[in-house]
Amino acid sequence: MLIRSSVDIENFLKDFNRFASYDSTKEKHYFVFSDKRRGGQLTLMLKGVNWTVHGMGEGYCDIDETTLSAEECAKFVWFHRKAINQSLKECLVEC
Repeated sequence: MLIRSSVDIENFLKDFNRFASYDSTKEKHYFVFSDKRRGGQLTLMLKGVNWTVHGMGEGYCDIDETTLSAEECAKFVWFHRKAINQSLKECLVEC
């Protein structure tokens, strides 16, 4: 799967648990990819129906997770689709 359209975003978010890892302690799915803008990594997370994002890298770390609405999450995925696609490709090679 690659993100090339709004339909691809809908499918990615709908099937997020297929692409994401699971943290049983925090009971949430998470997907990590490069933060091209700040030079670190971003983590998109889903717990139940709630989306959050967190970024960290050398010289910075977001204080807390940022909550996203479904619409904000779709925009976030579209904005970062290049890095997300790269991470998806790497996962396909490793799996």
